[in-house]
Amino acid sequence: MITDAPAPAAGHTARAPKRRPGARPPVRCAVLLVLVLLLLLACALLGPQAAAAPIPGSPLDAYDRRVPYDPGVHRIARLAALLAYALMVATVLLGVVLRLRYFQRVVNRATVHGAHTTLALSALIFGAVHGSSFLYQPIWRIGARELVVPFVGGEQRIPVGFGILGLELAVVVACALWLQRRLGYHRWLRVHQCAYAAFALIWLHIFTVHPEPRHLNAVAIGVAGGAGLCLLAFLIRVLPSPTRLRRRAFTHLSETVR
Repeated sequence: MITDAPAPAAGHTARAPKRRPGARPPVRCAVLLVLVLLLLLACALLGPQAAAAPIPGSPLDAYDRRVPYDPGVHRIARLAALLAYALMVATVLLGVVLRLRYFQRVVNRATVHGAHTTLALSALIFGAVHGSSFLYQPIWRIGARELVVPFVGGEQRIPVGFGILGLELAVVVACALWLQRRLGYHRWLRVHQCAYAAFALIWLHIFTVHPEPRHLNAVAIGVAGGAGLCLLAFLIRVLPSPTRLRRRAFTHLSETVR
């Protein structure tokens, strides 16, 4: 409870009010910085990978190395990856809708929450199908250990590690939902916000593992469009709204006058 303070003596200026917790979100700023660093790392990886010919793990690479290659497994992995990415983008966007007060007035929160959870679970399932399908593609040299532990081996160790780490982080975010009561709302919310980092890691995996998303085609447009929408949603959550800024300025002015 705020009590009235005595007026300052003549010739003295009122002290600036103490900064409230959350006035500058350091956690969100740190997440944004990590995303920028990961993007720079991805750009650094594109140089040596673009010069490599053929693409590691591609049918041409398997032909040159006299290793069997299954086109059916490739189609399953590709379809599962596209579906997982689309579902993941929809999950992130619905998560932002749940947090914005404007949409809470026009949509049913329970319905959106159910759709958000269902899409997230579906994205995890298709992501697991995409990863496990490479167990049946000999050219990738991926076993159970390489499929669980990031950056330990196999073809394209770093790009594949991005995808494994992002998927595992997304699984942690999903499992935290069942521990929400034990963690408390604020701790659970911090864990849940790691979904942005999981999306960034998976996007890095898509962007670096194959040159297709880096050329002008339908897949590249879809990947870039989904990433742009999620980045816009992230910035909406990070940057304070004009209403919140006006309210904060009015509160600080009131405390200074007091």
